[in-house]
Amino acid sequence: MKGGAAPGSSGAVQPSSTFDPSVYVPAPVPIAELKKLFNYDAKATLNAQLTDKRTGDGVILEDITYSDTRGREEIPAYVVGPEKFTGRLPAVVYAHGSDGNRDTLLQEAMAVARLGVLVFVPELPLKPSGDPVADSKVVADSVVALRRGFDLLIRRTDCDGSRAGFAGHSWGAALGAVLYGVDSRITATALASGTSRISRWMVRQPPVPADWHAYLDALSRFDAPPYVAVTGRKPVLLQFGKQDTMVPEAERAELANGVAGPKERKDYDTGHDLVGFDAASADRVAFLRKQLRLK
Repeated sequence: MKGGAAPGSSGAVQPSSTFDPSVYVPAPVPIAELKKLFNYDAKATLNAQLTDKRTGDGVILEDITYSDTRGREEIPAYVVGPEKFTGRLPAVVYAHGSDGNRDTLLQEAMAVARLGVLVFVPELPLKPSGDPVADSKVVADSVVALRRGFDLLIRRTDCDGSRAGFAGHSWGAALGAVLYGVDSRITATALASGTSRISRWMVRQPPVPADWHAYLDALSRFDAPPYVAVTGRKPVLLQFGKQDTMVPEAERAELANGVAGPKERKDYDTGHDLVGFDAASADRVAFLRKQLRLK
């Protein structure tokens, strides 16, 4: 979404003018089965390579590449930390929207880092292909790539892994909803301009899938409801634009209402872009500051 071998059916192909993905609901898959989509070898090398390092504006910015263990060996990412610090720092991973990149969230990441946080910002693009197998792999691999970001930070001797936060916008928020249900290390989650049904957004993107039903059967495995319903989770901040034309209110409400843990919903007088909207950015920073017990 802008910012941010699968099971299939034999349903007939329908023209886009008559097909409404909101009325087609694939059969549910147990959460235990869904979690298997994101298994990976946590002990595998991250193959992290430092390509540049600079200091300024109160932060240390490391430009790196790393491996997701799924075939992408050189994912670009930033690791941002405070220029001056003592002790072990909490970890935060950010995820951008589908038309963004790691620079999109860099200013906010730097603001969080200056509070005394290690921040990881990978570049994880999304451009649906219409192929359910290929697109399912992109989503699953992106979730694993974010988990690998936590691996990278928490392995550092200057990181306090007991305090770990996540913030994602649009496509990044869809990934964050999945992380909420599969990665127990995350203690605070901020989801901006998220949808409960990433599959319905993806199925509408060109090129048109050859089989709408098969595509939704596959991609609906990454829809938020079963993941955010996992109990025993930590606090969630949900942010939405009142004039958002990309995420229907029904999907915003389904996402917010489905979160099982402590949650706060905030609606802003703007559209889908909650990265460039200062009030939303300030609220995310304040949320992470409170939940990660920053000074």
